[in-house]
Amino acid sequence: MKERNPYFDNAKVILIFLVVFGHILSEFLYENRIVSSVYLFIFLFHMPAFIIISGFFAKGIHKPGYLANVAKKLLIPYLIFQIFYTFYYIVIFNNDLSISPFTPRWALWFLLSLFLWNVMLLLFSKIRYGLLLAVVLSLVVGYFSDVDGFLSLSRTFFFFPFFLLGYYLKEEHFTRLTSKLNKVISVALLVALFLILYKVMPLDERAWLMGKQPYEKMDDITLQFAWLARFGVYVVMSMVTVLFFTLVPSQKTFFTHIGPFTISIYLLHMLFVKMLHESPLVPFIIEQNQYWLLVVFAFAIVYISTRKPVRFLMKPVTK
Repeated sequence: MKERNPYFDNAKVILIFLVVFGHILSEFLYENRIVSSVYLFIFLFHMPAFIIISGFFAKGIHKPGYLANVAKKLLIPYLIFQIFYTFYYIVIFNNDLSISPFTPRWALWFLLSLFLWNVMLLLFSKIRYGLLLAVVLSLVVGYFSDVDGFLSLSRTFFFFPFFLLGYYLKEEHFTRLTSKLNKVISVALLVALFLILYKVMPLDERAWLMGKQPYEKMDDITLQFAWLARFGVYVVMSMVTVLFFTLVPSQKTFFTHIGPFTISIYLLHMLFVKMLHESPLVPFIIEQNQYWLLVVFAFAIVYISTRKPVRFLMKPVTK
């Protein structure tokens, strides 16, 4: 068995932490400008980077049995946790929800989209200029009002170019980025970008970074220019994602070993985040301005989700 490259495990762990942290921040967006800016900053790159890595590891797409194995690994956990979280929200928090296997709950959209990206890859990997076609398709699909949260189709088309890009990339493309000079430049650019976000980017613009809505639901731009706005988002996301990959450690770190368990963290973190959001801690954090606790909670969720007893319980679902 080929030894795991610590670079990719490091990237996955950092990204899953940002997924958890971003979802925690979602409850506090209108309470603190720094919190909302951090949230926007995270959403500029964390899902594109995660999806690029997923595409990078989809190179066996044309091997016999590959897609069936992907379906087993993604669709079974999706269905199990779709049912679990529906009852969890209804029974524990009295949310008014219906059971629907076709409209993903919260972060579960990623599992469904990841399966669909693999299906689409079967075709697009054989098409010349497939990446260009994927981008154009996403720009056009935004005009179809029926392409929305159903089957996570809107996000599937929106993020597919990143998945396809990851498929085309080679390991050396990532390792070439990690020079000391590139790291220094990336830190400087990311700091400048965050300051720009803090000063000028409205929180309501976050919908453009998620790709889950058709253009007609975007209130801040005329329809004829909506495709250009989405293209601009692609450009910015791609640039920031490159900067992120530049900063990922290439050697083993104290958290590298968590890399193989990111799927468990992804599936379980919604359980803990929902508990936090419904707890008395929310008004306490806001009133006392104790936002640093949100970082602690994110680390705690990642830590708890990767303990041996939890991994043992999750193994039948994620193996």
